[in-house]
Amino acid sequence: MSKNLWKSDPDWFEPWFNRPEYHVLYGDRSQTEANDFIKTLVNQTVLGDNGQRILDLGCGAGRHAAAMASHGNRVIGMDLSNNSIASARSMHADLRDWLDFREGDMRNIDSYFDSNSFEVVTMLFTSFGYFESDEEHSKTLQSVRRVLSANGTFILDFLNLDHVKQNLIPSERIEKGGVLFDINRRIAGGWIQKSIEFKDANGVRHHHVERVKAFSPEDLTEMLTLAGFDLIEKFGNYQLLPLAKSSPRCIIVAH
Repeated sequence: MSKNLWKSDPDWFEPWFNRPEYHVLYGDRSQTEANDFIKTLVNQTVLGDNGQRILDLGCGAGRHAAAMASHGNRVIGMDLSNNSIASARSMHADLRDWLDFREGDMRNIDSYFDSNSFEVVTMLFTSFGYFESDEEHSKTLQSVRRVLSANGTFILDFLNLDHVKQNLIPSERIEKGGVLFDINRRIAGGWIQKSIEFKDANGVRHHHVERVKAFSPEDLTEMLTLAGFDLIEKFGNYQLLPLAKSSPRCIIVAH
């Protein structure tokens, strides 16, 4: 075990998201799950169907972006990881008439896109909360508001802090794809942290610490309100049941 178990870089997500082992550890996230969630959003009229301009921030390998494009929307997926963007382009090449992927930093959205460029912006599967300062998070939300059209929809999918506190597994060892991961978790200093250690194919040991701000639903609500959003609904899971303390997710829909 590393002597510096919780030592982390403020921009930890840049090198970690580009490691092949990141995709091994989280490779069980399926396209079917993403399709089901997007279909539920459409069926419950949270997300419109056909012809919308959508920006999916922190898109990863493009699961949700592809699902939204399959409903006839024109979607741009953006992610900081060039490996994720390369994977997304390769995996979803059949949707290229509806779907585009771009490498970029969500902290500077309005340097990539004009105001009123999208009817919908999404941040799904905890792609928010990584930054060192609250100012960076606030700036990001303000930029989202600027690139949205009048009465546009913002969907923010985040962890539910109460559920994390109740169900935190302090340590475990997981083997996936021939890689043995030693994982430790804690909540400390306003962060939800996950320390991940493993050896690569050459036997070199690596250590990455994921950190996500321990934002409560109330924190997110306040940040969105200050950024100029009107909150519409809060859900607690991907079936869009109401948010409760025991809910695994905090999904906020705002205009």
